[in-house]
Amino acid sequence: MAAGVVVGMAESVVSAVVPGAGCGESARIPVAGGVSPRAFPLAEVPESVGVSSWVFGMGRVDASGRVGDRAVVAALGWGRAQRCELGVLAGSVLLRAHPDGLYGLSGAGYVVVPARARSRCGISPGDRVLLAGSPRQGVLLVHPPVVVEAALAERHAAVLGGEPR
Repeated sequence: MAAGVVVGMAESVVSAVVPGAGCGESARIPVAGGVSPRAFPLAEVPESVGVSSWVFGMGRVDASGRVGDRAVVAALGWGRAQRCELGVLAGSVLLRAHPDGLYGLSGAGYVVVPARARSRCGISPGDRVLLAGSPRQGVLLVHPPVVVEAALAERHAAVLGGEPR
């Protein structure tokens, strides 16, 4: 502290909140004003249907269309020399491994979405896109935010107890 500066501090007692050993109402510890916090119900974990055949990642799209994520590309086993066919289907970009494909990865091994495909899917620089790759099918899908939002609308409504928007 600087010389000659006096700092006043009010002393207050803060009681520690220690979880009870039991569960239920008896385990709640009152907080300020004697009010117990309301506990959220535990989420139900869906039964596993086995190992997923898809690999997911998120990446930001730069001004040249490069998607800043290589994890899905690596999971597909694609290298820098990978050639692909490219199409736009249902608002998403589809890349399919093909030896005679017209499209390839960047020199550093990133997916690059061409300007025309970005325009058709409404992908802008700075958007974060969902990458979904299927090693079994040799495909990679680039889903723009609007497609992800639409796909998850019902799920979000079910979780939050409302209507899809």
